[in-house]
Amino acid sequence: MKSNIKIVEKQGNSEGKKLVVLVGVHGNEVCGVKAADFLLPKLKIEFGKVTFIYANLEAIKQNKRFVDQNLNRCFLNQQSLDIEKSLEGRTAKGIIPYLEEADALLDIHASLTKDSVPFVICDESNIETAKILGAKKIVCNIDKFHPGSTDGYMNLQNKPGFCFECGYANDSKTQTVAEGAIISFLTYYGCIESKINQSNNKSELIKIIDSYRNRYGSFKSKRYFKDFEKMIEKTLIGLDGNREVFVDKGQLVLFVRDREKINEECFLVGEEV
Repeated sequence: MKSNIKIVEKQGNSEGKKLVVLVGVHGNEVCGVKAADFLLPKLKIEFGKVTFIYANLEAIKQNKRFVDQNLNRCFLNQQSLDIEKSLEGRTAKGIIPYLEEADALLDIHASLTKDSVPFVICDESNIETAKILGAKKIVCNIDKFHPGSTDGYMNLQNKPGFCFECGYANDSKTQTVAEGAIISFLTYYGCIESKINQSNNKSELIKIIDSYRNRYGSFKSKRYFKDFEKMIEKTLIGLDGNREVFVDKGQLVLFVRDREKINEECFLVGEEV
């Protein structure tokens, strides 16, 4: 089978951390791919080893989120038969050995929500470290709602994994944001010497408390919702078939998406911590 990943390893002259930088997990989120293309020719690793993985070449080629399955739900100790047979399931199995070897992971993404802002997804134990990536919003407690993610796989090994969302996917500025996050990540773990673009200690922390999947029919959102939009009252988010779906006052929504198939991820619900 033709490989669906591209590996670029950068080895330092001295011992240090083993890091993995993932780009292209979702093929239509290209800011990480462009950032890696820009940085790699000039990047000199001084300590340790950094492995860049272009993670879903066929999806990147087709400029689509995935081919068969959402790759960022395939990093499981035990894959279902559907995932195991899929291109992305096989791709995840090819990437997992690198994650198991790594001391830390940075996975670059972008949101399909217009006006989205950069934010980091990580385990609660890694919140302080996440601040070095320069985003003012940090999201935690997502693993049980989105099992099979790359950072979730690292969390299972008690190792730092960071999913960095660079903003709106169609905004050209996301490449620069991705480049900055990669440099800060490599700097923090001592692989290069550079300046860390650290946000202030007042980073907003969002805890995910629920995930809504449609059960009765296609899901249609009532209107456009920004990522992290806070409800000023109990609010109708959309229709699951003919059933109204509400979110309570004071809660936040993230990744609100229309869905045609049953049991798809429609949106996340969070709260400020």
